[in-house]
Amino acid sequence: MTLKEKLLKYIQSPEYKGQTKEELAAAFNIDISDYRMFFKSLIDMEKNGTIYLSKKGKYLLVKNEDNALVGKIIGNAGGFAFFESSDENQADVFIPPNKVKGALHGDTVLIKITKQAADGMRSEGEVVRILNESEVEVVGTLVKAGKYYFVEPNNSKFSQDIFIHSDKLKGAKNEDKVVAKIVKRSVKDKNPEGIIVEVLGNKNDEGIEITSIARQFGLPYIFPKKVIAEAKSLPDEVSELDLNGRTDMTDLFTVTIDGASAKDFDDAISIKKENGNYKLFVHIADVANYVRPNSELDREAYNRGNSVYMLDRVIPMLPEELSNELCSLKPGVVRLSHTVEMSIDNNGKVLDYQFYKSYIKSDHRLIYDDVSDFLEDDLDIFKDEKLKSDLQLMKQLYSILKEKRDRKGAIEFNLPEPEITMGDKGEIVDICKRVRRISDKIIEEFMIVTNETVAAHFGYMDYPFIFRIHEEPSRERIKSFEMLMSNLGYRFKGKEIHSKDFQELLEEVKGKNEESLISSLLLRSLRKAVYSREPDIHFGLSSNFYTHFTAPIRRYSDLFIHRIFKKAVENNLDMNYNLKHLEKLDDIAEHVSDTERKAEEAEREVEAMLKMKYMKKYIGKKFNGIISSLTSFGVFVELENTVEGLVHFRDMNDDYYYFDDEKYVIIGEKTNRRIKLGDSVKIKVKGVNESRNEINFEIVRW
Repeated sequence: MTLKEKLLKYIQSPEYKGQTKEELAAAFNIDISDYRMFFKSLIDMEKNGTIYLSKKGKYLLVKNEDNALVGKIIGNAGGFAFFESSDENQADVFIPPNKVKGALHGDTVLIKITKQAADGMRSEGEVVRILNESEVEVVGTLVKAGKYYFVEPNNSKFSQDIFIHSDKLKGAKNEDKVVAKIVKRSVKDKNPEGIIVEVLGNKNDEGIEITSIARQFGLPYIFPKKVIAEAKSLPDEVSELDLNGRTDMTDLFTVTIDGASAKDFDDAISIKKENGNYKLFVHIADVANYVRPNSELDREAYNRGNSVYMLDRVIPMLPEELSNELCSLKPGVVRLSHTVEMSIDNNGKVLDYQFYKSYIKSDHRLIYDDVSDFLEDDLDIFKDEKLKSDLQLMKQLYSILKEKRDRKGAIEFNLPEPEITMGDKGEIVDICKRVRRISDKIIEEFMIVTNETVAAHFGYMDYPFIFRIHEEPSRERIKSFEMLMSNLGYRFKGKEIHSKDFQELLEEVKGKNEESLISSLLLRSLRKAVYSREPDIHFGLSSNFYTHFTAPIRRYSDLFIHRIFKKAVENNLDMNYNLKHLEKLDDIAEHVSDTERKAEEAEREVEAMLKMKYMKKYIGKKFNGIISSLTSFGVFVELENTVEGLVHFRDMNDDYYYFDDEKYVIIGEKTNRRIKLGDSVKIKVKGVNESRNEINFEIVRW
């Protein structure tokens, strides 16, 4: 039983009447040296909505009253909010503006359901009590209005501007990008009050938007001096001493395949065919050799959790001295690696595998587009006959592995990813739908089988490990998705729905107008994949065991697993190591899940900002689009280039429209026109709201 489980059991007991953190520490005989760890466990339980801190400073159990739920508030610029439950089985709940009760984005709250979900619509609820107020720092633009100052939040999850007294500006000037801390929450119709805690620069400074978004999500984009110093103290090249105890794989023909601008090459591939089977070698950079536990580099990597890719800027998990140099599997130089060798038959079954501490020397640094041009279009790009032969073998093995995954029922989403082209001066030249080509798919498939092989090996061993799990969707979410699909004219067979059913649905809609819409709706209905110390299924991949092993340069989960992998190869895993790390695993898994989510949100915010800037030059222009979402205040329309904009009801002047939430359709009162998901429309770009990263459309033809 973990410490958190023991605490919960203690607090749940009928005799417990509430205690301070110090009283709890005394009850558990916690040594003063361990107070920090103990108090952190209490804070984590508070954040998760299990317990809350009373006004008297005592920890109490959150008592779920009838029809009440605990979770977090996700705000919205429109004044309404969504409730995200701490219970994965509970779908999100819509909170109308008059039911938010002063809760801000990020607050942990207790709500009660006021209207149950029906016909694909979310439940509605109201905030009963704020259990834990989030420490709110808001990034935005300082605006002077007469003699008053306000901060207009960048984050569309905040519905009000922040009032700033003139003596709390900290040197900030009109139109500066700033960080404001809310010190007094809004009362009735008054704006919340804040103080400026950091000035980022003028809103027109080059690159300020990306910096603002990084700061908004709390991404540490500057490495501390101690971390840089430690990185610079590492050797420039692999030493002879580092090669001791490793398998020499420099004679294996090896390639990396990455994007044209990539510099951190953390995976390389070798392939052979022997006795009718494929021999696949996946070499992953041995970052753990240089990033030692509890070092400055390790602590900073853990804090960051992962690299964040913000289009033309990367916020790396590790300094460039490692990510782009010493650990990068560059061609023609010896690099330390961990290798997974797999023997795979013509049905995609892994017959045998071996793990190695190794060192390699990559023969070619290949680019995705070049490899795809060669394999798809038979372009004579490469002169090396060995390279051409191996690429054809990779294509064959990819097809075999892909067919096996399809047979298992793995879900392959065809979500429209934008490809944003930037000019030399940072301007947005074009936005179009990114096409996933054969080379991308080959590398993805090889990484999947490697992650499955490593996870299965450790899944049957009693040692600390971090798995990547994706639980089955809740029955409530599936029911809502079925309702939406019914409105679009699609039906599922049978009462029980499996991943194979979703796979068949996506195959049915392939090439149709509503393909990307249905892929997106399906993704929203599934749970989010997370990290866990306990093995479980990966529903989307239809895998019994899965992990993240293949990207230790940019994911801390992978770095942690490489340390365990290395000990296993050295036959150095023992029970003491197991016990020492077991209690840390929950914290690590939870932390890297959180940093991953934060990175994804930041990347989406950058994408939205760039789309808004791009569409500014098309104000007044007309485009074809598809209805991608229905709301009580308007419809969202997605264009072919993946840009999405809002059409407010107030701009639909040909009729009075209202949202029928039971039939999930928008209806014109006079004309009885019915607007459904997936309908094709022609829109005109009405304008953009830069402070909110919003794009507004008008419908010009149905």
